[in-house]
Amino acid sequence: MNERQRRRAFQKVKSFSNEKFWAWMNMIHSRAYAKAQQHYEEAMGIVLQPKQVAAVTAKADEIRETWDGMETITMDETEGAELKSVGV
Repeated sequence: MNERQRRRAFQKVKSFSNEKFWAWMNMIHSRAYAKAQQHYEEAMGIVLQPKQVAAVTAKADEIRETWDGMETITMDETEGAELKSVGV
């Protein structure tokens, strides 16, 4: 992203309503979380046995969903969401 594109994106975000800003932030954080999850799953796949990977992944899902109350969101569900929400 060049400087002009960054400025335009920043101006767009500054124009958001409070509700629209928080919906956008949720989308951005969901995508970052999904990417981090991909990274640790790839690392576990290299270091751990398949049963260990499954156990760690299941526990991480339980912690996220039960302890933190965050439902599962995939990259596919958020793909292009920024473009849809920006124009609304």
